[in-house]
Amino acid sequence: MGKLQWLWPSSMKNRLVLSILLFVLIPSAFLQIRNITQLETMMKDNISQQNTAQLTFLKNNIESLKFGVLGAMLQLERDPNLREQLGRTGENVTEKNMLIKNELLLVKQRLMNAIVPVHLTLLDDKGEVYNTLEEGMAVPAVRGAELLQQPEFVKLRQGAEAYYWTVHEPDYLLANALPGSQLFSLFSKLQGTDGHTFAYLRISLDMKTWLNSITGGFQVKQTYYLLDGGGQPILMGRNDRSAQALRGMLATFKSNPAHYFTDDKDLFIFNGTYLPNMDWYLVSRFPLEALSGNILAMKREIMLSFLVTCIVFAGIMYAIVSSTVRPLHNLQKKMSELVDKNLNVSIPERKYKGELRRLARAFNLMTGDIRKLIERLQMEERQKEAIRFQMLMSQMNPHFLLNTLNTIKWNARNHGDMGTSEICQNLGKLLESGLNSDADLVFLKEEIGLIRAYVYIQSFRYDHSFHVEYLIGDGLEYALIPKFSLQPLVENAIYHGLVHMKAGGKITILIAGAGGRLRVEIGDNGQGLERSGSASGKRRKGIGLSNLRERITLLYKGGGELLLLPLPQGTVAVLDIPLLNSLPYDKEERNVENTSG
Repeated sequence: MGKLQWLWPSSMKNRLVLSILLFVLIPSAFLQIRNITQLETMMKDNISQQNTAQLTFLKNNIESLKFGVLGAMLQLERDPNLREQLGRTGENVTEKNMLIKNELLLVKQRLMNAIVPVHLTLLDDKGEVYNTLEEGMAVPAVRGAELLQQPEFVKLRQGAEAYYWTVHEPDYLLANALPGSQLFSLFSKLQGTDGHTFAYLRISLDMKTWLNSITGGFQVKQTYYLLDGGGQPILMGRNDRSAQALRGMLATFKSNPAHYFTDDKDLFIFNGTYLPNMDWYLVSRFPLEALSGNILAMKREIMLSFLVTCIVFAGIMYAIVSSTVRPLHNLQKKMSELVDKNLNVSIPERKYKGELRRLARAFNLMTGDIRKLIERLQMEERQKEAIRFQMLMSQMNPHFLLNTLNTIKWNARNHGDMGTSEICQNLGKLLESGLNSDADLVFLKEEIGLIRAYVYIQSFRYDHSFHVEYLIGDGLEYALIPKFSLQPLVENAIYHGLVHMKAGGKITILIAGAGGRLRVEIGDNGQGLERSGSASGKRRKGIGLSNLRERITLLYKGGGELLLLPLPQGTVAVLDIPLLNSLPYDKEERNVENTSG
């Protein structure tokens, strides 16, 4: 993919034009070609349906013609006048021949109503020949004995069938009447009721002329083929070489007459139908030249129109894209000037309309907001510097206090007052921890150390009227806990629970970890919540419970809670927070593991 990126234009204008070309115009061109191809296929399907209907029409006519010929044969066989005339001897031969010929002509006339050239030839048992050739046509002398020696008549005489159909070339008798045509003929024995054959009949049909006459009214001229059940041509031009290709289509035409084929060059459509009564196939070949010419002309016209439309569309889109991109170039130029001109850059809004005007207005508002933001940040930075200076100044007094406490501690120790020295040492721990504001979370062992220092001081103050019991679970020394989170709870237990007790006061600090949670319980055996409620706010100065609750909310985002619960004697404060176990660390590195899940 990276190798093709150099083909993609770098400018947005060219990218937009190329995108329109790739994703609009080219797909539209393929869609047009697809539509034309579908139209061509649809037209071929329509032509195939018309050809199938015509073939069905021809099939029905051929079937009707065949039954008409059989009916004519039966009519002659059962005509008593014809048999009587054939049996006459020793009388006027000319009159006899005329009467028999008239009988044959009547039958021919009825068959000719089907617009088919037909000729009848009759041979009696005495060797006389009667036919329906027109008067004056040059006909060689015909003798019945010669005709009976023809293969078709020999097959009829020797066979058990009373009649059969066959396709054959015209003999010398019909050569002048039907030149160059293959004949479809019925050869029949005319038999009496006693089964005696009194004559032989041949009814010959010129199928080619019949097909040409019956299809003459079709709008598009086609070529028709007749093939027998084995695929051998019955009706096909002498120079036509389509027989081999047609044989491969016959099985499909027999099972699915609606199917059609096209040749390799897509010049013809072939349709076919099967004639089961005759075991023939009637096939039509429709030329696609006229249709192809129309389709090619339509393709050229559509593609030319589409090409012109694409060129016009591309030109319009290029103009639109250029007018859209030009303000963006101006915007880019103005943005590059922001730093050099200290954000004192604006775009004239009156030059643009619609979205471009809104874009210019947004740019101007953005630069104005940035200038205001920078001014505010500069002011806040100056304020932070002032606050930092004040903090540095304010830290001078606590450091002075620490140094003073350290002096008092050593002075008391030098004079043997170890109690005062210990109080100063523990108070120093508390002050020093308060000055160190870098960390929000500290190790539990450090927080317990602060509690021991605080309890030591308060124990002196209240004349050792209470004691503290520490119950800390194993492996929790390096659990992280909010800084100065336990001191307010111990202070609350002393001031509100044990302050009125002269002796026997007890504070229990229970710390346990389970289920990814750290639970701290600080309980006392003092006066309880109800009795201390009236005085709950008298001694609350500095860091209180409300302050601790806010810190827990900020640190754990709702994942921690602080509760005060009554006991049968006294109160218990419960602090429940996520358990965060940490490895021992130095001042440069800290590794924390969250065991809360």
